[in-house]
Amino acid sequence: MKPSLPAMLLLSAASAIASAPAQAPAPVKVTGVVQPVPGPTICLQGETHRLGCTNVYLKSNVVDLDALVGQNVEVTGFDVGLTCNVVNVTSAAPPIPFLEWCGTPQLGCTVKFKVCPGGLGFAWLFLADAPGYLPINPVTGTVLLFFVPPPILVGSGPVGAGCLEVVVPIPFDGNLIGQEFHLQGARMDIGPVGPLQLTNAACLTITPFLPPCGPINC
Repeated sequence: MKPSLPAMLLLSAASAIASAPAQAPAPVKVTGVVQPVPGPTICLQGETHRLGCTNVYLKSNVVDLDALVGQNVEVTGFDVGLTCNVVNVTSAAPPIPFLEWCGTPQLGCTVKFKVCPGGLGFAWLFLADAPGYLPINPVTGTVLLFFVPPPILVGSGPVGAGCLEVVVPIPFDGNLIGQEFHLQGARMDIGPVGPLQLTNAACLTITPFLPPCGPINC
């Protein structure tokens, strides 16, 4: 029987809340594409950047965030935000798992998502209709970037040398126009079992059909 990612995440989150010491802030690890913040925000914590498709803002005195703009990276640091989630970044590195997509988010078109890299393991793709922020592991600091519960499982399966690929046709449903969807992938090594690793987030807004549909050759 295949593991259920929503169940795993919620159980992990409950464990994190129960076991994390209240007096000592735990480091967090978040993956995403670094974007500049053009001006002051309501956070007022000295944030200068953010991660695309998330509510995560960044600041740092030790990492040159400007040099990382446009790159998908895994940042590690401490959440120092008061009214927002502002990560004071202590280090940044290329992400281990990452999510990419291609296609056209229009009615009647198709979008393909890829959770990479491969390696002997199991991978998932899930979505929600709003961004969020939930640390789910007090040891690794892994953060779920959705509003939960629960995220919706879109696809899952074992991975080997390749990536998990999920093809999603968008139905001709006018109620979907203007809807924004947030997606995030995850993977876990098996044999031996490794920690759950989360990808960057992606966000798509559904638009009316305007042919032609783009290719899904990523």
